[in-house]
Amino acid sequence: MSLSSTHNFESRFPGTATGTGCINEVDKLISNHEKVLLIADAAGFEPCGAAKYFTKHSEKVIQKLYSGKALPLEEVEEVYADIVQTPDIDKVTSIIAVGGGTAMDLAKIIAIALTNKSNCVDDILIDHKKGNSFELIFLPTTVGTGSEATSFAVVYKNKVKMSVDHPTIIPQKVILDPKLVESLPEPVVAATVLDALAHATESAWARKTTSESRSYSSESIKLIVSHLEPGTPNRLEAFQLASHLSGKAINISRTTLCHSMSYPMSALFGVPHGIACCLTLSKVAALNFASKEEDLGGLPLSHIQESFELLFAAYGVGSISELTKKITSILETLGVKTSLSDFGILKDDLPSIADKALTKGRSDNNPRKVSPDDVMEILVGSC
Repeated sequence: MSLSSTHNFESRFPGTATGTGCINEVDKLISNHEKVLLIADAAGFEPCGAAKYFTKHSEKVIQKLYSGKALPLEEVEEVYADIVQTPDIDKVTSIIAVGGGTAMDLAKIIAIALTNKSNCVDDILIDHKKGNSFELIFLPTTVGTGSEATSFAVVYKNKVKMSVDHPTIIPQKVILDPKLVESLPEPVVAATVLDALAHATESAWARKTTSESRSYSSESIKLIVSHLEPGTPNRLEAFQLASHLSGKAINISRTTLCHSMSYPMSALFGVPHGIACCLTLSKVAALNFASKEEDLGGLPLSHIQESFELLFAAYGVGSISELTKKITSILETLGVKTSLSDFGILKDDLPSIADKALTKGRSDNNPRKVSPDDVMEILVGSC
């Protein structure tokens, strides 16, 4: 029995197809449309097998490959301007995304801009009420972002992270075919599954967490922790499912301080997003665990107690010291360096990160209220 069957994915999450070969469900979905816009990650489109699959739909599919590693606004504007000028774009009624978080976020942003006939993408960053009218079909080809399960997308304007957030950009159909992740290089596996781990962990303690989001967090962490070693049976399928679960978790709870601090690390120093989140994860966990009620901005202390009771059980540890060591050992098992200095970030660089580390909707969703001094202490301890 497959892991997706064991976890009852398709019955629990209508619209989500799982298991080897489920990509073939896209045939019927495409048949419902005159034209479909396909946005895909240029580097991974052929290796994952999707390029070969979509050749049979070439008459219906308008294809746009994106080669960027993130979404700077100026590049997104170029993509949108090119798409708007494409013949038959007015006949498109569905948008398919194939790739990791960058491709999926780009598809969400383009969907809103096209729906509203926006002059430029910047317009939708100003008016957050604008939604999407296209059927969205997402095929994740990495194991970490969970973007296929969320109502938001990230774009960088002048190297500052900005978001679009609307319930209409949650895809109607998600294809979780393990074949799509089989070709992933191990460094990409590591960087993306660490994003899923950060999502699940931060969701557990987030101010907006709920019993539902915590159940997704717990399930996600357990899947990751039990499949860390290369060669473990069903490893990539487990990570794929964990990524989706953690995406569903943060769609409810949103992320917290680790994600907030990761954005300038990635934008200014090129640290892969998932790794950037986990470089501070153990330090933020220790800070949150040590909270007193007066540190929590109105949250009861039971919030912290419940969060860490869940995290200890999911990670298979019994104390905060064991949890922080476990997080470090997970990075090491995945072959990832554990300090900021390993990524070329020196102590003299820390103020530039700290200056942009507290972002609305992320750092203020951390259960413990944090100050710039707290951020610097975390960064110094992670360097």
